[in-house]
Amino acid sequence: MGRVFFNTKENIHNLTASYTVLASDSGKTFIVLPAATTEITLPAPATAGEGWNCTIILQSDSGFGGDALMDQKVNIDMSSGTANVGLILAVDGDAGDQAVENDDFIACSANASPGDRFEFVTDGTRYYVHGLVADASETPFAAAAG
Repeated sequence: MGRVFFNTKENIHNLTASYTVLASDSGKTFIVLPAATTEITLPAPATAGEGWNCTIILQSDSGFGGDALMDQKVNIDMSSGTANVGLILAVDGDAGDQAVENDDFIACSANASPGDRFEFVTDGTRYYVHGLVADASETPFAAAAG
């Protein structure tokens, strides 16, 4: 019989400004409450290593979820030229977004929504991304920061 763990907690890291994520940050959930345009730079997949993962959740000063309440841009940099694979699904009826060649960023506009969430995992070569957002048109994959 294996070990049973009780009272485990999510490893939360609150961010209010740009941050370069470390390889040692694997497994963390970043809650981003930006005071200005913010860039979250993930480690290169080869540096992070196979199995590295994190979650990024957007938050705003409103203190609750709602459409178009971010007020600041948040750009998530997944490293240049890594041929990322991913989907961003939306709850507002948008078709969502799919990563294509040269999509090295997720460019969340100031009209993104608190609670928009992105999960990242790497095989050491590229990132695999799953996003669940209110409005995919405000949180697209992009070739450059928004």
